[in-house]
Amino acid sequence: MEVEIPRDFLMDADDQVQSPLFRLPLEVRRTIYELAFREQAIDDGNYVKGINDESFIVDECQDQQDSVHNAQEFRTLHNWIRPGCTTRLKSETALLRTCQLAYMEASSLLVSTMELKCYQGYGPRVRPSRYLKRLTDAQRSDVHRLHLFTQVRDFDRNGAWLRQQLEPVAKSLQHLTITLRDLGGAPGTPMLLNPYQSGVANSQAMAQYMKKTERGEELSIPPASWASSFAFFPALKTLTMELEDEEGRKIELESLAQWATTWKFPLGGNQFMSSKTAPSSRAWRRPRPQYDEELYGSYKPHPRIITWTIRWDAPPIRTVANDAASQEETMATATETDDEPLLQRPAYDPRLGGLNSIFAHADESSLRQLAEWGVI
Repeated sequence: MEVEIPRDFLMDADDQVQSPLFRLPLEVRRTIYELAFREQAIDDGNYVKGINDESFIVDECQDQQDSVHNAQEFRTLHNWIRPGCTTRLKSETALLRTCQLAYMEASSLLVSTMELKCYQGYGPRVRPSRYLKRLTDAQRSDVHRLHLFTQVRDFDRNGAWLRQQLEPVAKSLQHLTITLRDLGGAPGTPMLLNPYQSGVANSQAMAQYMKKTERGEELSIPPASWASSFAFFPALKTLTMELEDEEGRKIELESLAQWATTWKFPLGGNQFMSSKTAPSSRAWRRPRPQYDEELYGSYKPHPRIITWTIRWDAPPIRTVANDAASQEETMATATETDDEPLLQRPAYDPRLGGLNSIFAHADESSLRQLAEWGVI
């Protein structure tokens, strides 16, 4: 985890030129750090002994009672244990202890390479906002990936709930995944999720908006809707939503997923996140618990769960200049009219980290701006 580094610590860092690692470009070293910090499953670290991702595989050719993946019976299995959430993960941090320079360059990447998991309703941790506030300021500024597990009744009841829960990492969050469980709720309850409606969605309004979409009408997101929350995450690049429910609502779920690909979520600066790829689906089933058939009668397998995944992408980030032509014109004018000698680019300094790359590629006008700000 990143901590504040004293200035004398940075000044005393050896440039490590004898090391092959530090003779590589900074961009390459950062890639190496990210690979080194990538989370790996802990051997025998399953939350429940004998339960792993394969335990949730659905074999279409066999009844679940005879499936080899579900032969291991268990006594209890929490609802939050599911594919992708069956074992503890760890990141190796030995690299940070090798030298001051490695720590200085790589410490911030430790958190940024992780995908934090937050649970609302039921799960292994407290609600998202309390969990995220436990991180230090430096750690929160490095959170780039987050996976939120919640239910629709928590998600759309209050349009501000999402941004309130994720507010501690709002400025740094780049990739957000939201898994919405039990969309239908009780048996027979229609599947409800509507970005164009403030408050709890209802089937009548959803049907109307679906028809408007089919007619090609332009729809707007209300400011009080949950769908307006993404404008409060200025660094957000991708949004992934997993919509899942029991197999009995398979047709409804697919219809909702296809409609969701037409949604456009507002961002700052009159920009929108949109879906550019077709949604994908998968099926899984909770493994069989220990069961006394003599006491309770014949065992009925858990229903299959269908999960649809949809991804939205933010538009590419524009440069500081409004367009490339105006930027080139500014550079040309500065070159022709300035009588001052060209600024000398700073020499490479390992203590400057990513600034070395900026100094090496900045144009002349940008260098002058950096000089005016006192950076160089």
